[in-house]
Amino acid sequence: MPFESLSAALLISATVIQLAFWWGVYARLAFHRPTAQAVLSDDELPPLSVLVCARNEAENLQRHLPALLEQDYPCFEVVVADDDSSDNTLQVLATLRAEYPHLRAIRLSPKISPGKKAALSAAIVRAQHKWLIFTDADCWPASPQWLRRMAQAMQPDRRLLPEIVLGYGPLVPGPGLLNRWARFETLYTALQYGGFALRGIPYMGVGRNLAWQKHLFAQTGGFSAHADIASGDDDLFVNAAATRRNTALCFEPEAFTYSLTAPTWAAWARQKRRHLSAGIRYRSLHQTLLAASAGSHVLHYALLGVVALEGASLLALACWAVRMALAAPVFARTARHLRESDLRLWFPLLDVGMALYWAVFTPLALLRSHQQRSWR
Repeated sequence: MPFESLSAALLISATVIQLAFWWGVYARLAFHRPTAQAVLSDDELPPLSVLVCARNEAENLQRHLPALLEQDYPCFEVVVADDDSSDNTLQVLATLRAEYPHLRAIRLSPKISPGKKAALSAAIVRAQHKWLIFTDADCWPASPQWLRRMAQAMQPDRRLLPEIVLGYGPLVPGPGLLNRWARFETLYTALQYGGFALRGIPYMGVGRNLAWQKHLFAQTGGFSAHADIASGDDDLFVNAAATRRNTALCFEPEAFTYSLTAPTWAAWARQKRRHLSAGIRYRSLHQTLLAASAGSHVLHYALLGVVALEGASLLALACWAVRMALAAPVFARTARHLRESDLRLWFPLLDVGMALYWAVFTPLALLRSHQQRSWR
């Protein structure tokens, strides 16, 4: 077969695969509307334990904990696990406990392992209620209704008996390319894990906004399967525990939890490396699907130039135009619902950036993570 024909065939195949993901998976989230459910009275709402792990986060705790503690919810506790902090975290928590009796604090010292799994495990064991809700010390809820909206998603319906609720944790809009890119990558990740969950293939959640029932911790062996890496307390746990019948979504704007973009590209890269190091531990099916999505994305853009240089520029243009015409509306609808409407005009450029992310950054990040584990 002539090389030109092979390139054209691969481009068409990659484009078709991309459209299958955009309209077979991601569009599920774009057009998703929660099943209508009866509004629960205060007596019907389940008691909740909100868990926050903190290490040298005194400033963030002082700034954001009141928003957690003042939620409009009848019965909940907030458990903060102080992971061997050396700043004034103890004093901040003591001051807040005097004002908020439903705040509980535990301290782990000395720190015995990288990451926050040991501290989080201790908080899970101490939590008093069946439903646990997780967020980070540098996050804050979009509204006082965060817990109510998450609890609403915990209701059983004819399709689901929820034991896990996946929330969304966007980044605060700000100036600059880094902010725009980080917000896009966060939204794109939500398209993936939200869309796959709605297809009955849940594979991850984000620790900034996540809920699950306490019994799952013992049922899955807690974090023991990935205790050797710092990351994975959120996505790898969900990957092990989630099923098509026990996983619900709560992507309502009142239930978002916000955080700030990393201050530098280097800091953002470190965050992404930690996440990617967990991704290689996903189940084989999930790794295959994500690799197909990322690989077809990369091939689509890489082969556009190859096919055009081989003289089939109209074919290359047609493949790009068809994919963009069908993917952009899905992205735009999702961006509107997730309060990221300003990213819609940037989609063509950021979409190319995502291909570069998969093709260049991801392999380098995985290689570096492997080398660091080998040196330890």
